[in-house]
Amino acid sequence: MAMREYSLCMIVIAAFIASQLDSTLALQCYSCTSTTNDTGNCLTSPSTQTSTACETECYTQITAGTLTRGCLTTGTACTLPSCSTCNTDNCNVNLVCQECLGEENCATTNVTLTQYNAVCPKIGQVCVNQLNGNQVTRQCGDPCAAGTESTCSSCAASLCNVGLFPANRRQCYNCTGENCNAVLNTLVAGCSQIDAGCFTTGTSASNMTRGCTSATTEIKCASGSTDPSCLVCNSDFCNSPTYEREAGSCIICENCAAQQVATDAKSCGQAKYNQEVGCYTMTSGTNVSRGCLNTLESGCSTTNACTSCSENGCNVAAGEFKCITCISNEVTGCWSASSPDTLPVVDCPNGTCYSGVWNELGVRGCFTAASLQMQYQCNAKVEVYQCDTCTESMCNKLPFNGAGALRHVGVVGMLMGVVIALRSAL
Repeated sequence: MAMREYSLCMIVIAAFIASQLDSTLALQCYSCTSTTNDTGNCLTSPSTQTSTACETECYTQITAGTLTRGCLTTGTACTLPSCSTCNTDNCNVNLVCQECLGEENCATTNVTLTQYNAVCPKIGQVCVNQLNGNQVTRQCGDPCAAGTESTCSSCAASLCNVGLFPANRRQCYNCTGENCNAVLNTLVAGCSQIDAGCFTTGTSASNMTRGCTSATTEIKCASGSTDPSCLVCNSDFCNSPTYEREAGSCIICENCAAQQVATDAKSCGQAKYNQEVGCYTMTSGTNVSRGCLNTLESGCSTTNACTSCSENGCNVAAGEFKCITCISNEVTGCWSASSPDTLPVVDCPNGTCYSGVWNELGVRGCFTAASLQMQYQCNAKVEVYQCDTCTESMCNKLPFNGAGALRHVGVVGMLMGVVIALRSAL
């Protein structure tokens, strides 16, 4: 009886030892669950999670944004790219990356949708973005080689290969229709070409279209479009102007070279999306005009002697004031001034030009450059000297009469002074 009890006891002990041995020798797998939205430790730090004994294989699976790690149930399917298995202790630490192979959305969006989630098949792989021309490939892979930073980026955390790539890819507002007049951040999209521009076009506030110049939609504006309804710009988010907007206020006048007063500025009304907003000052011959950029059909640039500014009432500065400066025995055409635009000019800050005849020589210049004696003769209107003063830019272009009278009022010294003054100005 005692012997039988002893044998039974040994059997129980042996069974217990065997069960413990099986538990010790069983495959260990991390077991946890998290979503891609909460970025829990199961996604980011699986090695900190609890292990469980497993008689089959360990697995990592991503389904509709939910990540699961654990022991694979016998007969359960597990295939890439959504599921990966392994058979060593705690091997199920695979990264999850965004996988998108050359589709347009790979380049033009942040690629954050769960449909792009993929489990990396090998331990040690990282998340990679690769630029091929204008296309982008996102997937699991080996780290980028040194020196390829402009075309390749890699990172070693789950779902880290999101966002536009490369980072300098052009971003524009992308919309059409009645909800496209006032833009929202949700309308921003990357362009399929890295160096594309942004465009705005439309016929009314309820019929606007915005996008990238590289777009393939029916309504578009190419980067080199000459269509006046197309407004093309070359910086991120630049295609935001509404169909019409307030154009501010500017000094609006003709023949107004003198300094203006900002408080005299008048409303510029409404400017359409393809019109510039700001003020201008333009010089045309002797005329200085000022106004609103949105009313200037020819545009404003140095080619039409125009300067612009962007603040309300900013076009107040005195216009450039110049005088013809020449002596008839040195400059052809100085006597008749029949082609004044071909004659030398000089800046004249005091705003007064003169012309006159001394010693049978025609002289033109800025009044402050004339000698005191010449200034006196001009102010006194001594007829023989035909001296005339004027206060408009380039106004000293009247032709002289005859050969002039020979008068020597200290003329040699006086004329030498004029010559020196004029030559220093030329």
